[in-house]
Amino acid sequence: MAQGYRQGADTGLDLDAWRRVVDGFHEAVVVLDPDGVVRLVNPLATVLFPEARPGSPLPEVDQGRRQDLGGGWVAWYRGVEDYLEEAARRLAPLTDRADALRSVVELAPAEHTVVVLPGLRGRLEWWRRTPAGDVAVARTTRQVADTADGFTAVLDRLVEHAELTDLGEGPWGTSGVGVAVPLTEGGALVCFGGAWNVDLLKRFAARAAAAVEASTRFTEQERTVEALRTNLLPATLPDVPGARLARVYEPAHRRVLLGGDFYDVHPREDGSAAFVLGDVAGNGLEAAVHSGRVRQSLHTLLVVEQRPAQLLQLLNTALRAAGSRLFTTLVVGTMMPVQAGGLRLTLAAGGHPAPLVLRGDGRVDEVAVHGGIVGVLPEVRFHQTTVTLAPGETLLLYSDGLTEARKHGDRHELFGDVRLKAALGDCAGLPAEAVAEHLRHVVFDWLGAAEHDDLTLLVLQAAP
Repeated sequence: MAQGYRQGADTGLDLDAWRRVVDGFHEAVVVLDPDGVVRLVNPLATVLFPEARPGSPLPEVDQGRRQDLGGGWVAWYRGVEDYLEEAARRLAPLTDRADALRSVVELAPAEHTVVVLPGLRGRLEWWRRTPAGDVAVARTTRQVADTADGFTAVLDRLVEHAELTDLGEGPWGTSGVGVAVPLTEGGALVCFGGAWNVDLLKRFAARAAAAVEASTRFTEQERTVEALRTNLLPATLPDVPGARLARVYEPAHRRVLLGGDFYDVHPREDGSAAFVLGDVAGNGLEAAVHSGRVRQSLHTLLVVEQRPAQLLQLLNTALRAAGSRLFTTLVVGTMMPVQAGGLRLTLAAGGHPAPLVLRGDGRVDEVAVHGGIVGVLPEVRFHQTTVTLAPGETLLLYSDGLTEARKHGDRHELFGDVRLKAALGDCAGLPAEAVAEHLRHVVFDWLGAAEHDDLTLLVLQAAP
C-alpha cells in the first residue's frame, strides 16, 4: 500500500487518480493534504475512521498507521484484520435485531449495501441507507415465496458480478452491478459501487450473520417474555363503589417486573368485590408462572364460589390436582359497601401474614385469620372472619417481602412487624394512595440500594 502512494508523492497528488486507487485497496485509507484536511476517504475508512470527513480536519486517529507521502501529504491506514475486529467488536453487544441490521449496513465495506432477509409470512425485508443517510427497512406488501426461492438460487450460484436483474426486483436504491454473499439462511449481503474483495465480504458477512442471528434470538426471547409478562402482571386496580384502592408492586427481578407476589380485585354487579393478595414460594419467572396459574384458578372458581374459606378449599384441591409443586400463601376476601357508610369485609387466609387494620384514631389492629398453606397438603383447614371499616379506615394486605426486608448496612436486621405497624399508624387520615406511597418510602429507606425479595401490598380503604 505504501509503495503505491510514493509513486505520485513527488509531484503532488492527482486526487481523481488516487481516488480510483485507494477505493480498491483492502485497507482503510484516509489521505490528508499539507494543512491536515481530509481529501480522500475510501469505503473501508468510512467504517474504521468514522471521524474522517472530506474537506474537514481529521481530529484524531487511534490504532492507525501513518505514511508520509511527500510534500506534506499524509495517509493514515488500517488493515483488513483491523477492520474485521472492529466490526465484530461493534456488532457483538447488540441485542436488538433492528439495531444489529442497521449496524451491518453501516459497517459493510462497500459504497452501497443492502441486506435482504426473509421476513414474516413469506415476505422479504430490505435494509439499506436512505438518501438522508440513515438506515431504513422496506418490506414487500405481499407474499413472495417464489421470488425468495429465486433469490436463494442466485446466492447458491454466487457469481461475483451479479446484474440486478438476476437478483430480482426490490427497493435496491441504486443501479448497476452488485455482488451478493450469503448472510443468514435465505438472506444476503448485496453490495454495489466500487471494486469488491469477495473474500473480505464473505468474512464480514460471517461476523454479521452471527450478530444478526444472536440478536434475532434475543429479540424473540424478549417478545416471548413480554407476551408472558403482559398476562402475568397484576391488572390495574378497578373502581369499586364505596372503596379507595392502592397498591405497591416491587418484584425482586426489576428488569422483567415479574415475581411470585400477586394481587387482584374483581368487582361484582351487586357493588361488592372479591380481592386477593398472595405470595408463591420463590421469585422470578417460575414463581410468576405459578402465580399466574393461581390467579387464573381463583378467577374461575369465583364463578361458582364466593365465600372466602370455601374458595381457598377449592383452590387447594385444584392446585394439587394440577400437580402444583410450589406452595402458595394468600389472603382472599370480599368487600361490600355498608348503607350507613364504610365497608364490611369477610376474609380467609392460607398461611399468609395477618392483615392489618388502621382505625380512625391511628390504632393498628391485627386481623386474626388463620389457615394452612395452599397447594401442597390434602387436608388443610381455612377459617374466615368479618371486619368492618368505618369511613376513612384502612385494611392493609402485604407480602412478607415487607417484614423481611433487610436493613442496608446490617443484613441481619429485618424490618419486622413492629416497624410495619408503626409506619401504618403514621398514615391515619391519609387517602389510600398516600398510605401506599408512605409505606413504600419507609421500607425502601430501610433497604437502601440492597436487593430485596418480591415486595407487594394492597390498600383497601372505606371511602370517607
